[in-house]
Amino acid sequence: MKKCGRLTALLLAGLLTLSGALAGCSEKAAEEAETGGADQETTAPVQAAEENTSGGEASDALIAVEADYDWTAGVAKNDYGGYEFMILNGCTASWYSYTLVTTEETTGEPVNDAVYERTQRTNEFLNVDVKENNVSDSTAELKRSVKAGGGDFDVALCTLMNSFGIAMEGNILDLNTLGGQLDLSTSWWDQNAVHDLDINGKLYFTTSDFDTTRFDSIRSLYFNKQLVTDLSLENPYDLVDDNRWTLDKFVEICALGESDLDGDGVMTDTDRYGYVTYGELAVDMLTAGAGIRYIDKDPDTGRLMDGTQGEKLVDVYAKIYDLLWTDNRIFDCRQSRYSKYDRGLGDRIQEPVFTENHAIFYSECMAWTRVLREMEADFGVVPPPKFNEDQDRYYSIILNPFMQMIPITEKETERTCNILDVLAAASHDTVVDAYVNVTLTGKVARDPDTVRMLHLVFAELYYNLHFSNISIRSTIQNGLTGGQENISSMIQKTAKSVNKGLEKVNAQFFG
Repeated sequence: MKKCGRLTALLLAGLLTLSGALAGCSEKAAEEAETGGADQETTAPVQAAEENTSGGEASDALIAVEADYDWTAGVAKNDYGGYEFMILNGCTASWYSYTLVTTEETTGEPVNDAVYERTQRTNEFLNVDVKENNVSDSTAELKRSVKAGGGDFDVALCTLMNSFGIAMEGNILDLNTLGGQLDLSTSWWDQNAVHDLDINGKLYFTTSDFDTTRFDSIRSLYFNKQLVTDLSLENPYDLVDDNRWTLDKFVEICALGESDLDGDGVMTDTDRYGYVTYGELAVDMLTAGAGIRYIDKDPDTGRLMDGTQGEKLVDVYAKIYDLLWTDNRIFDCRQSRYSKYDRGLGDRIQEPVFTENHAIFYSECMAWTRVLREMEADFGVVPPPKFNEDQDRYYSIILNPFMQMIPITEKETERTCNILDVLAAASHDTVVDAYVNVTLTGKVARDPDTVRMLHLVFAELYYNLHFSNISIRSTIQNGLTGGQENISSMIQKTAKSVNKGLEKVNAQFFG
Protein backbone atom coordinates (compact mmCIF):
# COMPACT_ATOMS: atom_id res chain seq x y z
CA MET A 1 0.00 0.00 0.00
CA LYS A 2 1.12 3.55 -0.63
CA LYS A 3 0.80 6.62 1.60
CA CYS A 4 2.24 8.23 4.66
CA GLY A 5 0.36 10.54 6.91
CA ARG A 6 -3.68 11.15 6.87
CA LEU A 7 -27.66 20.12 -2.49
CA THR A 8 -28.12 22.24 -1.15
CA ALA A 9 -27.77 23.15 2.51
CA LEU A 10 -26.57 25.45 5.21
CA LEU A 11 -23.77 24.94 7.72
CA LEU A 12 -23.44 24.84 11.44
CA ALA A 13 -21.86 21.46 10.94
CA GLY A 14 -19.25 21.32 13.65
CA LEU A 15 -21.44 23.20 16.05
CA LEU A 16 -21.05 20.69 18.83
CA THR A 17 -17.39 20.01 18.22
CA LEU A 18 -16.00 23.48 17.54
CA SER A 19 -16.29 26.37 19.95
CA GLY A 20 -16.23 30.03 18.95
CA ALA A 21 -13.20 30.58 16.82
CA LEU A 22 -12.31 34.24 16.34
CA ALA A 23 -10.87 34.23 12.82
CA GLY A 24 -13.24 35.62 10.18
CA CYS A 25 -13.72 34.32 6.65
CA SER A 26 -12.14 37.20 4.81
CA GLU A 27 -9.84 36.41 1.89
CA LYS A 28 -6.87 36.50 4.29
CA ALA A 29 -8.52 34.18 6.77
CA ALA A 30 -9.68 31.86 4.03
CA GLU A 31 -6.17 31.62 2.68
CA GLU A 32 -4.97 30.72 6.17
CA ALA A 33 -6.82 27.46 5.65
CA GLU A 34 -3.98 26.64 3.28
CA THR A 35 -1.05 28.60 4.65
CA GLY A 36 -1.60 28.25 8.34
CA GLY A 37 -1.33 32.04 9.06
CA ALA A 38 -23.92 30.04 -18.59
CA ASP A 39 -26.68 31.34 -16.35
CA GLN A 40 -29.45 28.97 -15.46
CA GLU A 41 -33.12 29.58 -14.85
CA THR A 42 -33.98 29.98 -11.18
CA THR A 43 -35.94 26.74 -10.96
CA ALA A 44 -33.51 24.52 -12.81
CA PRO A 45 -30.86 24.14 -10.08
CA VAL A 46 -33.60 23.49 -7.51
CA GLN A 47 -34.99 20.70 -9.61
CA ALA A 48 -31.53 19.27 -10.13
CA ALA A 49 -30.91 19.27 -6.40
CA GLU A 50 -34.15 17.42 -5.76
CA GLU A 51 -33.78 14.72 -8.39
CA ASN A 52 -31.90 11.46 -7.97
CA THR A 53 -30.42 9.80 -11.03
CA SER A 54 -32.93 7.01 -10.46
CA GLY A 55 -35.83 9.43 -9.94
CA GLY A 56 -38.06 9.42 -6.90
CA GLU A 57 -40.07 11.81 -4.79
CA ALA A 58 -38.16 14.29 -2.65
CA SER A 59 -38.71 14.42 1.09
CA ASP A 60 -39.56 17.54 3.10
CA ALA A 61 -35.96 17.85 4.35
CA LEU A 62 -34.19 21.12 3.73
CA ILE A 63 -31.84 19.65 1.16
CA ALA A 64 -34.65 17.57 -0.32
CA VAL A 65 -32.88 14.22 -0.22
CA GLU A 66 -35.05 11.87 -2.21
CA ALA A 67 -37.41 9.81 -0.09
CA ASP A 68 -36.36 6.67 -1.95
CA TYR A 69 -32.70 7.62 -2.33
CA ASP A 70 -30.37 4.66 -2.79
CA TRP A 71 -26.76 5.72 -2.47
CA THR A 72 -25.54 2.62 -4.32
CA ALA A 73 -27.52 3.44 -7.45
CA GLY A 74 -25.40 5.07 -10.13
CA VAL A 75 -21.99 4.09 -8.72
CA ALA A 76 -19.86 1.08 -9.64
CA LYS A 77 -19.17 -1.62 -7.04
CA ASN A 78 -15.62 -3.01 -7.01
CA ASP A 79 -13.18 -4.84 -4.78
CA TYR A 80 -9.87 -3.03 -4.37
CA GLY A 81 -8.38 -5.48 -1.91
CA GLY A 82 -8.18 -3.16 1.10
CA TYR A 83 -6.42 -0.37 -0.83
CA GLU A 84 -5.50 2.65 1.34
CA PHE A 85 -7.11 5.66 -0.32
CA MET A 86 -5.38 8.80 0.95
CA ILE A 87 -6.97 12.26 0.88
CA LEU A 88 -4.71 15.30 1.25
CA ASN A 89 -6.84 17.74 3.24
CA GLY A 90 -5.76 21.36 3.71
CA CYS A 91 -8.76 22.45 5.77
CA THR A 92 -7.36 23.50 9.15
CA ALA A 93 -8.71 27.05 9.74
CA SER A 94 -10.76 27.18 12.91
CA TRP A 95 -13.58 29.31 11.49
CA TYR A 96 -14.80 26.38 9.40
CA SER A 97 -17.61 24.44 11.05
CA TYR A 98 -15.94 21.12 10.37
CA THR A 99 -12.42 20.47 9.09
CA LEU A 100 -11.84 16.69 8.99
CA VAL A 101 -13.25 14.42 6.29
CA THR A 102 -12.71 11.14 8.16
CA THR A 103 -13.28 10.03 11.73
CA GLU A 104 -12.22 6.95 13.66
CA GLU A 105 -15.35 6.41 15.74
CA THR A 106 -18.89 7.55 16.46
CA THR A 107 -19.38 10.10 19.22
CA GLY A 108 -23.08 10.94 19.10
CA GLU A 109 -22.39 14.25 17.33
CA PRO A 110 -24.48 14.18 14.10
CA VAL A 111 -21.88 15.28 11.57
CA ASN A 112 -19.07 13.22 13.07
CA ASP A 113 -21.26 10.12 12.98
CA ALA A 114 -22.43 10.86 9.45
CA VAL A 115 -18.81 11.20 8.28
CA TYR A 116 -18.07 7.88 9.97
CA GLU A 117 -21.05 6.23 8.25
CA ARG A 118 -20.22 7.51 4.76
CA THR A 119 -16.61 6.40 5.19
CA GLN A 120 -17.64 2.94 6.35
CA ARG A 121 -20.11 2.64 3.49
CA THR A 122 -17.32 3.40 1.03
CA ASN A 123 -14.82 1.11 2.73
CA GLU A 124 -17.22 -1.84 2.68
CA PHE A 125 -18.67 -1.18 -0.79
CA LEU A 126 -15.26 -1.00 -2.47
CA ASN A 127 -13.07 -2.87 0.03
CA VAL A 128 -10.83 0.14 0.63
CA ASP A 129 -9.48 2.01 3.64
CA VAL A 130 -10.16 5.75 3.32
CA LYS A 131 -7.64 7.90 5.22
CA GLU A 132 -6.66 11.56 5.30
CA ASN A 133 -3.55 13.63 5.84
CA ASN A 134 -4.65 16.96 7.32
CA VAL A 135 -2.00 19.63 6.62
CA SER A 136 -1.87 23.41 6.92
CA ASP A 137 -0.82 23.99 3.30
CA SER A 138 -2.19 21.39 0.92
CA THR A 139 -1.26 23.50 -2.12
CA ALA A 140 2.44 23.38 -1.29
CA GLU A 141 2.22 19.69 -0.37
CA LEU A 142 0.46 18.85 -3.64
CA LYS A 143 3.10 20.65 -5.69
CA ARG A 144 5.91 19.02 -3.72
CA SER A 145 4.42 15.57 -4.25
CA VAL A 146 3.92 16.05 -7.99
CA LYS A 147 7.46 17.34 -8.39
CA ALA A 148 8.74 14.26 -6.56
CA GLY A 149 6.75 11.91 -8.76
CA GLY A 150 3.63 11.50 -6.63
CA GLY A 151 2.42 8.47 -4.73
CA ASP A 152 1.62 10.24 -1.44
CA PHE A 153 -2.13 10.62 -1.91
CA ASP A 154 -4.94 10.01 -4.39
CA VAL A 155 -7.05 13.16 -4.05
CA ALA A 156 -6.19 16.65 -2.81
CA LEU A 157 -8.45 19.24 -1.19
CA CYS A 158 -7.22 22.80 -1.86
CA THR A 159 -8.95 26.17 -1.66
CA LEU A 160 -10.64 27.56 -4.74
CA MET A 161 -8.45 30.67 -4.69
CA ASN A 162 -5.38 28.47 -5.23
CA SER A 163 -6.93 25.89 -7.52
CA PHE A 164 -6.66 27.57 -10.92
CA GLY A 165 -3.00 28.33 -10.23
CA ILE A 166 -2.45 24.68 -9.33
CA ALA A 167 -4.08 23.63 -12.59
CA MET A 168 -2.19 26.08 -14.78
CA GLU A 169 1.11 24.82 -13.41
CA GLY A 170 0.20 21.32 -14.59
CA ASN A 171 -0.25 19.64 -11.21
CA ILE A 172 -3.72 18.13 -11.61
CA LEU A 173 -5.79 16.23 -14.15
CA ASP A 174 -8.58 17.63 -16.29
CA LEU A 175 -11.57 15.67 -14.98
CA ASN A 176 -13.26 15.92 -18.36
CA THR A 177 -10.48 13.93 -20.04
CA LEU A 178 -10.91 10.81 -17.93
CA GLY A 179 -13.04 9.01 -20.48
CA GLY A 180 -16.27 8.92 -18.53
CA GLN A 181 -14.64 7.44 -15.43
CA LEU A 182 -16.36 10.15 -13.37
CA ASP A 183 -20.02 11.02 -14.06
CA LEU A 184 -20.36 14.59 -12.80
CA SER A 185 -24.02 14.91 -13.81
CA THR A 186 -25.38 13.00 -10.80
CA SER A 187 -27.18 14.70 -7.93
CA TRP A 188 -24.29 14.35 -5.46
CA TRP A 189 -22.00 16.57 -7.58
CA ASP A 190 -22.60 20.31 -7.34
CA GLN A 191 -23.86 21.30 -10.78
CA ASN A 192 -23.19 25.00 -10.13
CA ALA A 193 -19.51 24.20 -9.60
CA VAL A 194 -19.38 21.97 -12.68
CA HIS A 195 -20.85 24.81 -14.74
CA ASP A 196 -18.97 27.79 -13.30
CA LEU A 197 -15.50 26.25 -13.01
CA ASP A 198 -15.40 24.75 -16.50
CA ILE A 199 -13.29 26.76 -18.95
CA ASN A 200 -13.38 25.69 -22.60
CA GLY A 201 -14.50 22.20 -21.65
CA LYS A 202 -11.71 21.82 -19.10
CA LEU A 203 -12.64 21.08 -15.49
CA TYR A 204 -9.66 20.49 -13.21
CA PHE A 205 -11.51 20.50 -9.89
CA THR A 206 -15.03 20.59 -8.48
CA THR A 207 -16.97 19.79 -5.34
CA SER A 208 -19.69 17.43 -4.18
CA ASP A 209 -21.76 16.33 -1.20
CA PHE A 210 -18.55 14.89 0.20
CA ASP A 211 -17.52 18.42 1.15
CA THR A 212 -19.00 20.80 3.74
CA THR A 213 -16.73 23.83 3.29
CA ARG A 214 -18.75 24.98 0.28
CA PHE A 215 -21.64 25.66 2.65
CA ASP A 216 -19.42 27.42 5.19
CA SER A 217 -17.94 29.68 2.50
CA ILE A 218 -21.17 31.21 1.19
CA ARG A 219 -21.47 34.96 1.70
CA SER A 220 -24.89 34.97 3.34
CA LEU A 221 -27.39 37.67 4.26
CA TYR A 222 -29.65 37.51 7.34
CA PHE A 223 -32.32 39.88 8.61
CA ASN A 224 -33.81 40.51 12.04
CA LYS A 225 -37.52 39.70 11.84
CA GLN A 226 -38.31 41.58 15.04
CA LEU A 227 -36.81 44.83 13.75
CA VAL A 228 -38.60 44.43 10.42
CA THR A 229 -41.88 44.24 12.35
CA ASP A 230 -41.06 46.93 14.92
CA LEU A 231 -40.01 49.42 12.22
CA SER A 232 -42.93 48.49 9.91
CA LEU A 233 -40.52 47.60 7.11
CA GLU A 234 -41.31 45.60 4.02
CA ASN A 235 -40.82 41.88 4.60
CA PRO A 236 -37.68 40.74 2.72
CA TYR A 237 -39.36 37.40 1.95
CA ASP A 238 -42.21 39.22 0.21
CA LEU A 239 -39.71 41.34 -1.69
CA VAL A 240 -37.95 38.22 -2.97
CA ASP A 241 -41.24 36.57 -3.92
CA ASP A 242 -42.46 39.70 -5.73
CA ASN A 243 -39.14 40.15 -7.59
CA ARG A 244 -38.57 43.50 -5.83
CA TRP A 245 -35.52 42.43 -3.84
CA THR A 246 -33.01 44.73 -5.53
CA LEU A 247 -29.87 46.60 -4.52
CA ASP A 248 -31.82 49.87 -4.41
CA LYS A 249 -34.42 48.36 -2.09
CA PHE A 250 -31.71 46.94 0.18
CA VAL A 251 -29.99 50.34 0.46
CA GLU A 252 -33.37 51.97 1.11
CA ILE A 253 -34.19 49.64 4.00
CA CYS A 254 -30.70 50.01 5.45
CA ALA A 255 -31.18 53.78 5.54
CA LEU A 256 -34.40 53.31 7.55
CA GLY A 257 -32.52 51.37 10.21
CA GLU A 258 -30.09 54.13 11.16
CA SER A 259 -30.80 55.60 14.60
CA ASP A 260 -28.81 57.21 17.42
CA LEU A 261 -30.76 55.30 20.06
CA ASP A 262 -29.25 56.98 23.11
CA GLY A 263 -29.27 60.45 21.56
CA ASP A 264 -25.68 61.25 22.49
CA GLY A 265 -24.71 62.27 18.97
CA VAL A 266 -22.16 59.46 18.63
CA MET A 267 -22.88 56.25 16.71
CA THR A 268 -21.51 53.26 18.63
CA ASP A 269 -22.13 49.54 18.91
CA THR A 270 -25.24 50.19 21.04
CA ASP A 271 -27.02 52.33 18.43
CA ARG A 272 -28.96 50.96 15.46
CA TYR A 273 -27.88 50.42 11.87
CA GLY A 274 -29.34 49.07 8.69
CA TYR A 275 -26.55 46.56 8.20
CA VAL A 276 -23.61 45.10 10.12
CA THR A 277 -20.71 43.36 8.37
CA TYR A 278 -17.24 44.26 7.12
CA GLY A 279 -16.60 45.96 3.81
CA GLU A 280 -14.65 43.21 2.05
CA LEU A 281 -17.42 40.68 2.50
CA ALA A 282 -20.17 43.17 1.64
CA VAL A 283 -18.41 44.05 -1.62
CA ASP A 284 -18.07 40.40 -2.68
CA MET A 285 -21.65 39.57 -1.78
CA LEU A 286 -23.37 42.63 -3.23
CA THR A 287 -21.41 42.83 -6.49
CA ALA A 288 -22.00 39.13 -7.15
CA GLY A 289 -25.66 39.43 -6.18
CA ALA A 290 -26.01 42.24 -8.72
CA GLY A 291 -24.65 39.95 -11.43
CA ILE A 292 -21.15 41.45 -11.58
CA ARG A 293 -18.55 38.77 -12.20
CA TYR A 294 -15.01 39.91 -11.67
CA ILE A 295 -13.95 37.51 -14.40
CA ASP A 296 -16.68 36.42 -16.81
CA LYS A 297 -16.94 34.15 -19.84
CA ASP A 298 -17.68 35.48 -23.30
CA PRO A 299 -21.12 34.01 -24.17
CA ASP A 300 -20.06 33.32 -27.76
CA THR A 301 -16.51 32.02 -27.40
CA GLY A 302 -16.27 31.01 -23.75
CA ARG A 303 -13.02 32.94 -23.41
CA LEU A 304 -12.40 34.68 -20.10
CA MET A 305 -13.01 38.42 -20.05
CA ASP A 306 -13.08 41.33 -17.65
CA GLY A 307 -16.61 41.22 -16.23
CA THR A 308 -16.44 44.74 -14.82
CA GLN A 309 -16.41 46.76 -18.03
CA GLY A 310 -19.33 49.02 -18.86
CA GLU A 311 -21.75 51.29 -17.06
CA LYS A 312 -23.31 48.55 -14.92
CA LEU A 313 -20.26 48.25 -12.66
CA VAL A 314 -20.11 52.05 -12.27
CA ASP A 315 -23.75 52.03 -11.17
CA VAL A 316 -23.33 49.05 -8.80
CA TYR A 317 -20.13 50.53 -7.39
CA ALA A 318 -21.87 53.85 -6.67
CA LYS A 319 -24.74 52.15 -4.84
CA ILE A 320 -22.40 50.10 -2.66
CA TYR A 321 -20.22 53.14 -1.99
CA ASP A 322 -23.32 55.03 -0.90
CA LEU A 323 -24.24 52.19 1.45
CA LEU A 324 -20.76 51.91 2.99
CA TRP A 325 -19.94 55.59 3.41
CA THR A 326 -23.14 57.68 3.56
CA ASP A 327 -24.17 58.64 7.09
CA ASN A 328 -24.25 55.65 9.44
CA ARG A 329 -26.32 53.11 7.53
CA ILE A 330 -23.82 50.33 8.06
CA PHE A 331 -21.70 49.29 11.03
CA ASP A 332 -18.54 48.24 9.19
CA CYS A 333 -16.42 46.76 11.94
CA ARG A 334 -13.21 47.43 9.97
CA GLN A 335 -13.80 51.14 9.44
CA SER A 336 -11.90 53.19 12.00
CA ARG A 337 -15.01 55.11 13.03
CA TYR A 338 -16.57 51.85 14.28
CA SER A 339 -13.61 49.60 15.13
CA LYS A 340 -13.07 51.59 18.33
CA TYR A 341 -16.38 50.12 19.54
CA ASP A 342 -15.61 46.46 18.81
CA ARG A 343 -15.55 45.48 22.54
CA GLY A 344 -12.21 43.80 21.91
CA LEU A 345 -13.91 41.26 19.63
CA GLY A 346 -12.54 42.44 16.29
CA ASP A 347 -14.69 41.19 13.42
CA ARG A 348 -16.82 39.20 15.83
CA ILE A 349 -18.49 42.37 17.09
CA GLN A 350 -20.85 41.78 14.16
CA GLU A 351 -22.72 39.04 15.97
CA PRO A 352 -23.50 40.97 19.20
CA VAL A 353 -24.61 43.99 17.18
CA PHE A 354 -27.04 41.79 15.23
CA THR A 355 -28.24 39.53 18.05
CA GLU A 356 -28.81 42.51 20.37
CA ASN A 357 -31.18 44.05 17.78
CA HIS A 358 -28.84 46.84 16.70
CA ALA A 359 -28.89 46.00 12.97
CA ILE A 360 -31.60 44.96 10.52
CA PHE A 361 -29.25 42.98 8.27
CA TYR A 362 -26.11 40.96 8.95
CA SER A 363 -23.81 39.13 6.56
CA GLU A 364 -20.87 36.80 7.07
CA CYS A 365 -19.76 33.45 5.82
CA MET A 366 -22.49 30.96 6.60
CA ALA A 367 -20.22 29.14 9.02
CA TRP A 368 -20.89 31.93 11.49
CA THR A 369 -24.61 31.23 11.56
CA ARG A 370 -23.79 28.97 14.48
CA VAL A 371 -23.39 31.98 16.76
CA LEU A 372 -26.98 33.06 16.03
CA ARG A 373 -28.65 29.93 17.35
CA GLU A 374 -29.35 31.43 20.76
CA MET A 375 -30.57 34.77 19.41
CA GLU A 376 -33.79 35.76 21.15
CA ALA A 377 -35.37 37.46 18.13
CA ASP A 378 -36.23 35.44 15.06
CA PHE A 379 -34.09 35.94 11.99
CA GLY A 380 -34.46 35.01 8.35
CA VAL A 381 -32.14 34.50 5.41
CA VAL A 382 -32.39 35.86 1.87
CA PRO A 383 -30.17 35.76 -1.22
CA PRO A 384 -28.14 38.89 -1.98
CA PRO A 385 -30.30 41.46 -3.77
CA LYS A 386 -30.45 41.64 -7.57
CA PHE A 387 -29.19 44.63 -9.53
CA ASN A 388 -32.73 45.35 -10.72
CA GLU A 389 -35.97 43.54 -11.42
CA ASP A 390 -34.85 42.63 -14.94
CA GLN A 391 -32.03 40.40 -13.63
CA ASP A 392 -32.97 36.82 -14.49
CA ARG A 393 -31.77 35.12 -11.29
CA TYR A 394 -30.25 35.57 -7.85
CA TYR A 395 -26.56 34.88 -7.20
CA SER A 396 -25.20 33.59 -3.88
CA ILE A 397 -21.43 33.80 -4.12
CA ILE A 398 -19.36 30.96 -2.74
CA LEU A 399 -15.86 32.32 -2.74
CA ASN A 400 -13.29 29.95 -1.28
CA PRO A 401 -14.34 26.38 -0.45
CA PHE A 402 -12.00 23.41 -0.69
CA MET A 403 -12.06 21.79 -4.11
CA GLN A 404 -11.51 18.14 -4.99
CA MET A 405 -8.75 17.42 -7.50
CA ILE A 406 -6.65 14.49 -8.70
CA PRO A 407 -2.85 14.90 -8.98
CA ILE A 408 -1.46 14.44 -12.47
CA THR A 409 0.85 11.72 -11.12
CA GLU A 410 -2.08 9.46 -10.20
CA LYS A 411 -1.76 6.21 -12.16
CA GLU A 412 -4.98 4.36 -11.32
CA THR A 413 -7.45 7.09 -12.29
CA GLU A 414 -10.38 4.73 -12.81
CA ARG A 415 -10.03 3.45 -9.24
CA THR A 416 -9.60 6.99 -7.88
CA CYS A 417 -12.70 8.25 -9.71
CA ASN A 418 -14.72 5.28 -8.53
CA ILE A 419 -13.81 5.84 -4.88
CA LEU A 420 -14.35 9.59 -5.10
CA ASP A 421 -17.76 9.07 -6.70
CA VAL A 422 -18.82 6.57 -4.04
CA LEU A 423 -17.68 8.91 -1.26
CA ALA A 424 -19.87 11.65 -2.73
CA ALA A 425 -22.87 9.40 -3.27
CA ALA A 426 -22.57 7.95 0.23
CA SER A 427 -22.53 11.51 1.62
CA HIS A 428 -25.74 12.68 -0.02
CA ASP A 429 -28.08 11.29 2.65
CA THR A 430 -25.60 11.15 5.53
CA VAL A 431 -23.11 14.02 5.85
CA VAL A 432 -25.20 16.67 4.11
CA ASP A 433 -28.35 15.47 5.85
CA ALA A 434 -26.67 15.72 9.26
CA TYR A 435 -24.96 18.96 8.40
CA VAL A 436 -28.22 20.64 7.49
CA ASN A 437 -31.31 18.75 8.53
CA VAL A 438 -30.07 17.60 11.94
CA THR A 439 -27.61 20.27 13.02
CA LEU A 440 -29.66 23.08 11.50
CA THR A 441 -32.75 22.45 13.60
CA GLY A 442 -34.19 25.19 15.76
CA LYS A 443 -34.21 28.88 15.02
CA VAL A 444 -32.40 28.91 11.70
CA ALA A 445 -34.87 26.82 9.71
CA ARG A 446 -37.92 26.63 11.91
CA ASP A 447 -40.43 28.15 9.51
CA PRO A 448 -41.41 27.19 5.95
CA ASP A 449 -40.45 30.57 4.45
CA THR A 450 -36.90 30.29 5.75
CA VAL A 451 -36.59 26.75 4.43
CA ARG A 452 -37.86 27.95 1.07
CA MET A 453 -35.35 30.79 0.98
CA LEU A 454 -32.50 28.47 1.90
CA HIS A 455 -33.49 26.28 -1.04
CA LEU A 456 -33.18 29.36 -3.25
CA VAL A 457 -29.84 30.44 -1.77
CA PHE A 458 -28.24 27.05 -2.29
CA ALA A 459 -29.77 26.50 -5.70
CA GLU A 460 -28.24 29.74 -6.95
CA LEU A 461 -24.61 29.29 -5.88
CA TYR A 462 -22.02 31.06 -7.97
CA TYR A 463 -18.32 30.10 -7.88
CA ASN A 464 -15.76 32.86 -8.34
CA LEU A 465 -13.03 32.51 -10.98
CA HIS A 466 -9.84 33.56 -9.22
CA PHE A 467 -6.39 34.03 -10.75
CA SER A 468 -3.65 35.57 -8.64
CA ASN A 469 -2.21 37.54 -11.57
CA ILE A 470 -5.52 39.28 -12.33
CA SER A 471 -6.29 42.10 -9.90
CA ILE A 472 -9.91 42.97 -10.71
CA ARG A 473 -11.35 41.83 -7.40
CA SER A 474 -8.75 43.57 -5.25
CA THR A 475 -9.11 46.79 -7.25
CA ILE A 476 -12.86 46.97 -6.63
CA GLN A 477 -12.57 45.86 -3.01
CA ASN A 478 -9.77 48.28 -2.18
CA GLY A 479 -11.64 51.13 -3.81
CA LEU A 480 -14.86 50.59 -1.92
CA THR A 481 -13.40 49.70 1.46
CA GLY A 482 -10.89 52.55 1.17
CA GLY A 483 -13.56 55.15 0.48
CA GLN A 484 -12.62 55.83 -3.16
CA GLU A 485 -15.79 57.25 -4.69
CA ASN A 486 -14.90 56.91 -8.37
CA ILE A 487 -14.01 53.51 -9.80
CA SER A 488 -13.44 54.52 -13.44
CA SER A 489 -9.91 55.87 -12.99
CA MET A 490 -8.81 52.82 -11.00
CA ILE A 491 -10.17 50.44 -13.64
CA GLN A 492 -8.32 52.37 -16.34
CA LYS A 493 -5.05 52.16 -14.41
CA THR A 494 -5.27 48.39 -14.06
CA ALA A 495 -6.76 47.62 -17.50
CA LYS A 496 -3.43 46.85 -19.18
CA SER A 497 -2.26 44.38 -16.53
CA VAL A 498 -5.72 42.79 -16.32
CA ASN A 499 -5.89 42.24 -20.08
CA LYS A 500 -2.38 40.82 -20.07
CA GLY A 501 -3.34 38.39 -17.31
CA LEU A 502 -6.50 37.34 -19.14
CA GLU A 503 -4.54 36.77 -22.35
CA LYS A 504 -2.17 34.46 -20.50
CA VAL A 505 -4.99 32.44 -18.98
CA ASN A 506 -6.90 32.23 -22.26
CA ALA A 507 -3.77 31.14 -24.08
CA GLN A 508 -3.46 28.21 -21.73
CA PHE A 509 -7.10 27.13 -21.80
CA PHE A 510 -7.72 27.86 -25.50
CA GLY A 511 -4.22 27.34 -26.92
